[in-house]
Amino acid sequence: MLVIAGALIAGIFLTTQGKGPLASDEKKIELAIRDFYETLDRRGFRAAAEQACARERAAFEAMTESEKKEFDSTSVSVTIDRIDDIVVTADTATAKVTGKLTVAVPGEQPDTETSTTEHLKKEDGKWKVCSPEGTR
Repeated sequence: MLVIAGALIAGIFLTTQGKGPLASDEKKIELAIRDFYETLDRRGFRAAAEQACARERAAFEAMTESEKKEFDSTSVSVTIDRIDDIVVTADTATAKVTGKLTVAVPGEQPDTETSTTEHLKKEDGKWKVCSPEGTR
């Protein structure tokens, strides 16, 4: 009985965190966005690109090495206050991200945004941050 209770509690915890099989698309989308931005903040553009949708990964891979190095020299600071207004349409979604995103390119003034609309695509059952169709 204790094992069943433990499994049930673990399942509920994972579901509320957006990780379990019963988690809603909205929770999974929120987790995908938070993971993407946390990776961007801590490990940079190259690592974040690996978590993006296939189209974004391919676009990053197609860049020249000097273009990739420009991204490597860019510093990013991210704080997410909330993610809301999630709209799911089949295998695409949008969500409003509110917080603070500062991008600093060497030799230029830092650029700070306080909200943005993220676009996501579901690939192999997982939500991935992706630019809107037709922008690449």
